[in-house]
Amino acid sequence: MRKYILYFVTIFVLLGCSSKAPSVNEYTLLSPPILVKQGTPKSSKSLSVASGKSIASLSTKNIIYLHENGETAPYLYSRWSDTPTVLIQRALLSSLYEENLFASLSPAISSAQADLMLESDLNAFYHRFSKNTSDGYIDITYRLIDVRTKRLLATKRFIISSPSASMDAQGGVEALKNSTLELNRQVILWLSTLIKETK
Repeated sequence: MRKYILYFVTIFVLLGCSSKAPSVNEYTLLSPPILVKQGTPKSSKSLSVASGKSIASLSTKNIIYLHENGETAPYLYSRWSDTPTVLIQRALLSSLYEENLFASLSPAISSAQADLMLESDLNAFYHRFSKNTSDGYIDITYRLIDVRTKRLLATKRFIISSPSASMDAQGGVEALKNSTLELNRQVILWLSTLIKETK
């Protein structure tokens, strides 16, 4: 009898070890590169873009969904290639480079000394559900700072949403990617206006 019990226990252990967990899908926000605009930059100043600050739940690689009741949870088998703040920073740097707004650009971790610093606070970056629809929802505040004087030049809050084509992780990722593209467009318009005002 003991032999049979040991036999079945061994079989269950082997079956448990051989079963594979579903693979994890990894996503990023970067879009295919666009041609850089030629000519003299609109500003002769250099800009450093800092990786934003965020709440704890957005400081991981989890792709988070948000329900109407405020409940949040991560998708189990999907994640970002980096934290949302880092992905947003890279996407914005790429868009700024293509737009040719500043004489030079760098992430804040660079040892290069910039004239201006763009900081941000990420308050929301969710696949947001509402009844039978969902969207990619971003709430972020940017601050433009004069590095030499430490003076706050301007601040602006951006709330962006883009509809999702499906109610799953992939639909959420595409919607958040579209929201990020729209965010970049609006941030560039804001910075362009500030450049004209400070000339």
